[in-house]
Amino acid sequence: MMTRNLGAFVGRTIPVVGWVLLAKDFATITFNVMNKYNRIARGNDKIW
Repeated sequence: MMTRNLGAFVGRTIPVVGWVLLAKDFATITFNVMNKYNRIARGNDKIW
Protein backbone atom coordinates (compact mmCIF):
# COMPACT_ATOMS: atom_id res chain seq x y z
CA MET A 1 0.00 0.00 0.00
CA MET A 2 2.74 2.47 0.90
CA THR A 3 4.63 1.78 -2.33
CA ARG A 4 1.61 2.67 -4.43
CA ASN A 5 1.13 5.95 -2.61
CA LEU A 6 4.82 6.79 -2.87
CA GLY A 7 4.81 5.98 -6.58
CA ALA A 8 1.79 8.20 -7.13
CA PHE A 9 3.44 11.01 -5.16
CA VAL A 10 6.68 10.78 -7.14
CA GLY A 11 4.81 10.47 -10.44
CA ARG A 12 2.84 13.62 -9.73
CA THR A 13 5.74 15.60 -8.27
CA ILE A 14 8.34 15.11 -11.00
CA PRO A 15 6.38 16.98 -13.72
CA VAL A 16 5.82 19.89 -11.31
CA VAL A 17 9.55 20.07 -10.61
CA GLY A 18 10.16 20.11 -14.37
CA TRP A 19 7.77 23.03 -14.86
CA VAL A 20 9.44 24.95 -12.02
CA LEU A 21 12.90 24.42 -13.55
CA LEU A 22 11.60 25.44 -16.98
CA ALA A 23 10.08 28.65 -15.56
CA LYS A 24 13.34 29.42 -13.72
CA ASP A 25 15.39 28.90 -16.89
CA PHE A 26 13.01 31.08 -18.90
CA ALA A 27 13.18 33.89 -16.33
CA THR A 28 16.98 33.71 -16.14
CA ILE A 29 17.43 33.75 -19.91
CA THR A 30 14.97 36.63 -20.33
CA PHE A 31 16.64 38.67 -17.59
CA ASN A 32 20.12 38.10 -19.05
CA VAL A 33 19.02 38.99 -22.59
CA MET A 34 17.37 42.21 -21.41
CA ASN A 35 20.44 43.22 -19.41
CA LYS A 36 22.78 42.55 -22.33
CA TYR A 37 20.50 44.48 -24.72
CA ASN A 38 20.33 47.44 -22.32
CA ARG A 39 24.13 47.52 -22.08
CA ILE A 40 24.37 47.76 -25.88
CA ALA A 41 21.39 50.05 -26.58
CA ARG A 42 21.50 53.83 -26.31
CA GLY A 43 19.06 56.37 -24.88
CA ASN A 44 15.39 55.68 -25.56
CA ASP A 45 16.10 52.32 -27.20
CA LYS A 46 16.60 50.70 -23.81
CA ILE A 47 13.88 48.37 -22.53
CA TRP A 48 13.81 49.74 -18.95
